[in-house]
Amino acid sequence: MATHTEGDLPKRPAFGTKGRPALIAVNSYAVSKFPTLAINQYDVTIGSGSEKRALIKKIWFSDKLQSQFGSAKNTVLFDGNKLAWSVTLFPFGDRLVTTIDLDEGDGPPEGRGGRPPRDNKHRVVIQKSGRVPLQVVEAFVKGDYRMDNEVLVGINFLDHLMRETPSKHFITIKRSFFQSSGRSPMERGVEAWKGIFQSVRATQGGRLTINVDVATTVFWSQGTVLDIACRMTLNGSPEDLQSRIVKEQGKGPTSRDLRRLKRVSFFCTHRKRDTEVRKKVYTIEGFDQSAVDYTFDLKRHNADGGVTTERITANDYFVRQYNLRLRYPQLPLVKTRKKGEVFPMELCHIQEGQRYPFKLDERQTAEMIKFTVQRPTIRMEQIKSNVAQLNWNKDPVLAKYGMEIDTNMIKSKGRILGAPKICYGDGSTDRVFTPRDGKWDLRGKKFAKIGAQLKGWGFMIFAPQRICDELTVKNFIRQLISVYIGHGGQVQNKEPIIMYADPKKSIGTNIFELYKKAGNQVQAKPQMLFFVLSAKSPQPYNEIKAFCELNIGVVSQCLQSRHVGQAKPQYCSNVCMKVNAKLGGTTCFLDKSDHPLFGKEASIIVGADVSHPAPGIAKASFASMVGSTDMQGSRFAAICNTNGLRTECITTPNMVKFMCTLLRAFRQETTKIPMRIFYFRDGVSEGQYQQIIDEELRDMREACKILQADYNPKITVTICSKRHHTRFFPVDRNAQDRNGNCLPGTIIERDVTHPTEYDFYLAAHNAIQGTARPVHYHVIHDENNMPVDMFQALVYNSCYTYIRASNSVSLIPAVYYAHLASSRARAHEVTDEGNTVMTSTSGEKRDPADVAEIRPLHDTIKHAMWYV
Repeated sequence: MATHTEGDLPKRPAFGTKGRPALIAVNSYAVSKFPTLAINQYDVTIGSGSEKRALIKKIWFSDKLQSQFGSAKNTVLFDGNKLAWSVTLFPFGDRLVTTIDLDEGDGPPEGRGGRPPRDNKHRVVIQKSGRVPLQVVEAFVKGDYRMDNEVLVGINFLDHLMRETPSKHFITIKRSFFQSSGRSPMERGVEAWKGIFQSVRATQGGRLTINVDVATTVFWSQGTVLDIACRMTLNGSPEDLQSRIVKEQGKGPTSRDLRRLKRVSFFCTHRKRDTEVRKKVYTIEGFDQSAVDYTFDLKRHNADGGVTTERITANDYFVRQYNLRLRYPQLPLVKTRKKGEVFPMELCHIQEGQRYPFKLDERQTAEMIKFTVQRPTIRMEQIKSNVAQLNWNKDPVLAKYGMEIDTNMIKSKGRILGAPKICYGDGSTDRVFTPRDGKWDLRGKKFAKIGAQLKGWGFMIFAPQRICDELTVKNFIRQLISVYIGHGGQVQNKEPIIMYADPKKSIGTNIFELYKKAGNQVQAKPQMLFFVLSAKSPQPYNEIKAFCELNIGVVSQCLQSRHVGQAKPQYCSNVCMKVNAKLGGTTCFLDKSDHPLFGKEASIIVGADVSHPAPGIAKASFASMVGSTDMQGSRFAAICNTNGLRTECITTPNMVKFMCTLLRAFRQETTKIPMRIFYFRDGVSEGQYQQIIDEELRDMREACKILQADYNPKITVTICSKRHHTRFFPVDRNAQDRNGNCLPGTIIERDVTHPTEYDFYLAAHNAIQGTARPVHYHVIHDENNMPVDMFQALVYNSCYTYIRASNSVSLIPAVYYAHLASSRARAHEVTDEGNTVMTSTSGEKRDPADVAEIRPLHDTIKHAMWYV
């Protein structure tokens, strides 16, 4: 076997040495015995190859097809789509072609209204395609072979091998298994379920591991479609739902909400044939007219042997056929996939265990967080109980394939990095200090760099006067000024303009009036506008931000009226950090002794993120990028744009424009040209690393050439990911905080990391609730070759410089800022009745790049931190 050791991604240059050692249990389990048997792989084609998964499953598990496998029947694995594996050769040899009739043995089928029944015959082709190259996987795990398609084939097989037995006892969603015990009801007709996550991983130290965690997801609640529709649309009773739908005539928010039920499966119990044994399951395709309006031709055989036809309403049909008087006949009927097949909502029962695929609203998200948050000790016990439930030692399929797993958690030798020294401004108590436990107090601290003197500013109150009167606002302004000056801020005008918004005027008109008055007061363009809002909601917040950032080019700060009323010093301090940042200041710096970039050639830190809309929402994907604009890497300019439809890589036009803008900003603010670029990219799965190098890195170089033909900075590309299931459980008491979480600075680069590549897990923050989630950093391209300890210090120490906090954050701030800018710049999109996507009226397929660009930022705030 040829060994490949030279991969495209950089190898781990060394292990870090800094920090004190700590033994950390990790929720991964070592495979103690690797399957060594020859495993045959088969390609499976069912029907045309585009059949739905549920139908494929039905055909695969039909008695007729299963009988073809002979003695292999109990050990054959199927991926539910196109691949099958077996340790025993199939009796039919290398190829089987057969037809499966799913109606066979069901007696003569009914054809409704004299129609011939649908054909339920399906062609199946099973073809032997070779053997699973498990020896290649073993070589890859040991670091003697590079990742290629053969390794992927092997790991894919092992993933299915691990899933085979649990999928017979649980509801399976990808790599997670759920059962309904321990469910928790939520608002709007859904419920949260806890489950087991399990995944096969090749890891450092030459071993294969199984990562096991707690999984949570949201399912539709059980009940009739009517119950769930009432709860989902927040209608207290079926009567309310019925009257609202009648009033809307199928064209209002309630009817729009009902569309979420499309593709949900249900069954009925009102007919004699609806028994548990032969429970027929239907799928909601949409909603039709009400039972009183819906009519169809009912055909009956008469005594003369002929057929009489009668026009009848659905409402009358249920009375006549089933002696059932519908309670809510004015509600729309449920349509199924079969033409002309409709059912009343009150008779349809939702099938258990169907995942809810939509984005949760704020209340649901809060409920979900409450349900999922677990202290480390509880989470660890739950993971151990999940392993006991998976019961690998008694798994008949694993035994047959010869795979064994150690049921003790892996204990890894981690390190706890020392916290960096951070600096505040002159005149601070403890100007330079080392934070403890990842957090510190702002009292007595002056900001490291003070923003422009506050001169032109004004307040507009969008809350009613009875909730927030002028005296309350004046008191808050006094307190804010006092706290800001305490932190070193300079305020020239201590009596800013105060206005109440006129509800009869548009938000833009109101803001423009404040802008003019605040400007006239100081005979200059205002620097900042404040807005007091009565609640935390997207409007008028988004409109305020968009108008200030796009139309008038002024940074803004929104405040909640209840906080203004309380005027607490701690709240004012938090607001002051944002005010100072927006006026050009910085909260704190890293001490030069702890800054890996200090005294080196100019370097720019770039953070980027691409986010996609929630499923079912026809909006564009969104790309955002931030770049440092000072030598310390503490202030960042941001730029965002739409990024095609579900396009994972930043598009070429965006990358070129973003990089040129940010590199120019760096030069303008520092008068230097960065010779090193540290690019931190969020939200990319392992399968897309190569694509980032092939496309984004190429476009980044192109941008450099556009700026200057001979400009060729050294670039390091690091992927940062929080979407993984690795968790740390410190073994020693001195490696834990009081909740049992790992201390800030805990780093692991052995046992659960990549077999050969350059990656590490870092928990940089103090987790207030739940179990800390470390961030996975994977260096996928490295021209700067910074020593490992120095690079890890750059990542960790930067987490102490997040501009709007007095604690270390979990993720390198550049990426954090890219998230902030992204969610904030959504307000800059060109709206077209809620859709940002340019839709074509002719109904042809759209080009993924065919989306409207967002409106550009006003020139005056391009380099400001408008998004914090």
